[in-house]
Amino acid sequence: MSRYDVVVYGASGFTGAYVVEYLVNSEQFEGLSFAVAGRSEKKLREVLKNVSQKTGKDVSGAAVIIADSADENSLNTMARQAKVVINAVGPYRLYGEGVVKAAVENGASHVDISGEPAWIEKMQQKYAAEAKKQGVYVVSACGWDSIPADLGVNFLKKNFNGDLNHVESFVQLLTGPSGYSFNAGTYQTLILGLNGAATDKLGAVRKEIMPEKIVRGAVKVPKRPTLWEIKEKELGGVAVPFPGADKSIINRSQYYDATVRHARPIHMETYIRLSSQFYGYLIGIWIMLLSIFVKYPFTRRILQQYPDQCSFYMFKNSGPSTQQMAEASFVYWFFGYGYKETLPIDQQHEGKPNRKVVATCKGPDAGYIATSGCVLSAALTLIKDKDNLPKEGGVYTTAAAFGDSKIYDYLASFGITYQLESEYDL
Repeated sequence: MSRYDVVVYGASGFTGAYVVEYLVNSEQFEGLSFAVAGRSEKKLREVLKNVSQKTGKDVSGAAVIIADSADENSLNTMARQAKVVINAVGPYRLYGEGVVKAAVENGASHVDISGEPAWIEKMQQKYAAEAKKQGVYVVSACGWDSIPADLGVNFLKKNFNGDLNHVESFVQLLTGPSGYSFNAGTYQTLILGLNGAATDKLGAVRKEIMPEKIVRGAVKVPKRPTLWEIKEKELGGVAVPFPGADKSIINRSQYYDATVRHARPIHMETYIRLSSQFYGYLIGIWIMLLSIFVKYPFTRRILQQYPDQCSFYMFKNSGPSTQQMAEASFVYWFFGYGYKETLPIDQQHEGKPNRKVVATCKGPDAGYIATSGCVLSAALTLIKDKDNLPKEGGVYTTAAAFGDSKIYDYLASFGITYQLESEYDL
């Protein structure tokens, strides 16, 4: 049986429909075959009809595959028809593993847009050996979580002109006059993640998938308060810890760098930049209340049933409007500190860092437009740039899989770009 280059699973969902639209509209995918997959043929046909109208390209007759996360046979049938499965069905801790299993066992690579560290790392624990045996690639967090961050650190390493020691990153989300609300699916994932944190046993998983001790630089990232003022030449505002998957993904990439590439691993801290202390306090209080209320079944049900009201409309079942997405953009800042001198990986630098390099990743709406561009770039790399992937299949982070590839060019075609902003001697 011949395989489609890409199968988009969950194509009728809020994010999945955007993935299909940007796939069809991308010159990079010209000449490649694709199919859409999901539970409802009617909804999938509606997506293809809408995409045809938006893009002016008639894809109404594209292949439709019926697949359901609750039906193992249907997932196997889907995977056998794909070179790469783009999995856009979350929350992944509920619906993701069956898709990974089907892909690995049936010879398809798998990329997803999960931002759920516990699920992502358990997939490596369970399926790395079989993926290696089958020669396929499983790469999670290929959306805005966490391609801008992970490949941003990789970009900074490659352009530091010395030894990078540590990085502080800042997410800056920009909205227009229409405001912005994320789709409630992201909110539901957050609720499930907070609820499962106590029972995920993530520490044990990490010991298994990263058994070797790696040595980072002697100088660590400065300790910061929970809410603190940013006083950089290039960036102001206030910062709070970023609750996404970025730090966990980057740490796994640093482990891969140290143990496989024999490159110097770095220290990392991730923050989100806010405009004011007042907003920072509100976000902190909201997260604290969520962390308490998810512990009790009654209050957890209320949180899940009323995402609009319980998130103060930061999340909505309807998601952002087309206008809101068109006005939105992001800047991901990377402030890297290290040494002008380059030493062998087994030698430590002495003294404080003497070099600073600032880089950014910039792009459109983070939630859906950039996420679509990111996961499509990951799929393109698996299809078109095999020579620059790791030589063996397996479960990888984005920087481990794509760090030496043409993915930066593919990302740029979707408006997601990396650049150096400034360099200093300290």
